[in-house]
Amino acid sequence: MTHKRGNGAGTARKRGTTWTAIWTIGTVLEDDKVRQIRRTKGGFRTKTEALAFAAQPTSDSNGQAPSLYSYWETWKNNELPKLGKSKQTAYKIAKAKMEAIMFRPIDKLTIKELQAEVDIKAATYYTAKDCKTRLSHLYRMGIAEEWIHTNLADFINLPPLDEKELQPFSEIELHKLWDIYGKGEYFVGFILLMIYTGMMPGELFQLKKDMINWDTYEIKGCGLKTKKRKETPIVFSEVIAPLLLDLCQQSQSRVGNVLCMNRDKFYTKYHDTLKLAGVRDLPPYSCRHTTATALALGNIAPSVIQEVMRHTKFSTTQRYIHPDMASAHHAINSLDKGKATK
Repeated sequence: MTHKRGNGAGTARKRGTTWTAIWTIGTVLEDDKVRQIRRTKGGFRTKTEALAFAAQPTSDSNGQAPSLYSYWETWKNNELPKLGKSKQTAYKIAKAKMEAIMFRPIDKLTIKELQAEVDIKAATYYTAKDCKTRLSHLYRMGIAEEWIHTNLADFINLPPLDEKELQPFSEIELHKLWDIYGKGEYFVGFILLMIYTGMMPGELFQLKKDMINWDTYEIKGCGLKTKKRKETPIVFSEVIAPLLLDLCQQSQSRVGNVLCMNRDKFYTKYHDTLKLAGVRDLPPYSCRHTTATALALGNIAPSVIQEVMRHTKFSTTQRYIHPDMASAHHAINSLDKGKATK
């Protein structure tokens, strides 16, 4: 005999003379099919007690600490919506990667178990960092409720950051990119646009023709992630204006998009174009690192660089500047096509 709650908050099944609470704690994707993960707890004297527990199974009657999943549900509903969409997605991915330990009581986990799970499921620096940060949020909640006394997530060691991700394109590489653009390689214009504006790939996907103000050399409306980037216009120079106009004129989008391809095709074309130009296969974010580095080496004031990059804090901007590398040696606005193609 099984009784279900009308709102789907759990079920109760009678087994012998007692009732067992059954509830869903999450879902996983296996072989392209969604499978529910369920937990049970028996020994309830009445159906009402079992259903009540299934509706809110934060801890058992013996004083067992809540699971990481229980705290995640609270944090997801209260704090996650306050973050940007990209960060929300990153934390949801991190949560999915920690699935194996999510349903363990928070006071039963060890540093060794947390580290092992991160090592297995999050091999790259930024993914591991998201996992560590998300776990830290949950541990702080457990500390606040006095189930635990130490944030074990603080002891998780992250894998080394791939230095390749931090490198800007060099001045010679800029020459090569301009060179193949001048020879009719249309797509490289998108790469140069990101380099000369600090635009992120996600912003390029959202860029529409009517967002461009040709009189003020500003782009408004495609900023992503933070309030600062959404509100601050992307500025472009007179040097890059003809290239941007060319990209707009070649676009066949019915809704006004400047870039007319999906993400997979874009990233494939991006790496193929770098290979064609004979430059290093750096990730798209290296374009943004090149922007900041070029401005810094051009003796542009830090506050101005911060504004161009649309960062809330200059400490963030500093992570994009690599003055010790042979990258661009002039400010973005001083890099004209004549110098770039020599």
